[in-house]
Amino acid sequence: MSSSPLTIEELLSHKDFEHLIHPEDISHITKKLIEYSKPSDDPIYIKVLSGIGAWVASLFIAIFLGVTGIFESAYGIIPCGLVLLLPGIFISRASNVIFLKQLSLAMVFAGNAALTVGIAILFKSNELLAILCAHLFICPIVYYFYDNYVYRYLSPLFAVLLVVILMMNESTFAALHYLIAIELILAGILLLKKKKSTFLNPLTYSVATMLPATLLFFNHLASVNWYRDFKEPLWPSSILLTGGLIYLYFHISNGSINRNKRLMILAVSSTILLGIFTTPGILVAIALLILGFAFGDKILLTYAYLFMPYFLVLFYYSLNTNLAHKSWILVGSGILLLGVRQTITLCQRKAVNT
Repeated sequence: MSSSPLTIEELLSHKDFEHLIHPEDISHITKKLIEYSKPSDDPIYIKVLSGIGAWVASLFIAIFLGVTGIFESAYGIIPCGLVLLLPGIFISRASNVIFLKQLSLAMVFAGNAALTVGIAILFKSNELLAILCAHLFICPIVYYFYDNYVYRYLSPLFAVLLVVILMMNESTFAALHYLIAIELILAGILLLKKKKSTFLNPLTYSVATMLPATLLFFNHLASVNWYRDFKEPLWPSSILLTGGLIYLYFHISNGSINRNKRLMILAVSSTILLGIFTTPGILVAIALLILGFAFGDKILLTYAYLFMPYFLVLFYYSLNTNLAHKSWILVGSGILLLGVRQTITLCQRKAVNT
């Protein structure tokens, strides 16, 4: 007599698996299976291309409106921004046609820009700061009502871009560390959130992009020295990121510290040494790598693989020594990493055997 095949849920709930899989792991596996069974969303490259297309379209819309002379005063720009923004949100909610989706995205981008500039013109004392404040006011409102992944991903990045431009313009580079601290706190809240929300998903990946991108830009300024006004040391950010990465170790370990004390001591001591001798961006890339493997997130892994080589190149370039010493440093680092890998492998084998 043939029996019906077991489902994944029945297999995981079988009594023989009770002592092999933790209940939290079972719920995590079930959640992942449900996610995989859902219809797939647009690929990431489609979202990137749609974002680029919307930016180009919104630029042409802005040029057309500029030719009409409507941008001559704030009282013309603000109503124009509302006329573009509100119908754009309505079109996105009313239709799933690709062309109309692209049209709504272009209208929302152009409307957001027009509203931001219009509000900034009303405050002529510091237009750049006013643009930043206006965008920070408009962005959360549009984020809530406009259900578009590309806009929700790009608009927070644009806010950080405005902050960086303001710092460059005012030469207030000490504020860099406050910006890094804010981005680090946001990343910790969003990436370590137990219940992931589709509403906050674009913001999560936006924060995961802005933190290494901000460090990459300022690290490049400090290493290459093409912007001579930048003389801000990066060690305060290194301290913040070292502490954040150590916290991530304890959070990811999830109560298994007592079983892996040696590995935890090795990880913490290695992180402190990295914070002292390397660039802070390497710490962020390591954190993205850990989060990507821990949560099975391919996007975070992609970010880590993209940013890590560039940070390593910047670190190698910024070393104040000759090529021979740099070569010995590379060889020594490779031997050290191989030794760490061998140590971790031995500790894991002992844990499995016990």
